[in-house]
Amino acid sequence: MMKDERLDSKKIQKKKSIKELNPENQKIWTSIADNYEMIEGAQLSNSFIILMVLNDAKEPLSSAEISKSIALYSGGHIYKLASTLKDSLESRLKREGYVESIDLSHKSLYSITYKGRKLLKGWIAFLSVY
Repeated sequence: MMKDERLDSKKIQKKKSIKELNPENQKIWTSIADNYEMIEGAQLSNSFIILMVLNDAKEPLSSAEISKSIALYSGGHIYKLASTLKDSLESRLKREGYVESIDLSHKSLYSITYKGRKLLKGWIAFLSVY
């Protein structure tokens, strides 16, 4: 077998291993590409529930207040340690611009940004399909 024939053979094998997408899956992949920023945000641990709480808050909240709100709103089914939430808030959500904080001497208070509301709206739309 000649070199060109081997390359063609490898291309055919590769094509066989990749399934052609049906129209429904192609629509999903197009949506993924169009909304990739939202999907990247979805990788943030605890993000959805934190943003849900902050979106409904009348004023900025501490991580302890967010923790209490999650437990209250979920009827006690979901409990997140304030320290775990603070890590998500500082290391992910704040860094990516989904929340902002007011830093006081003994604690930080967090609120959702426009970008965070946009991300939350996208997640809610996605979840409402299921």
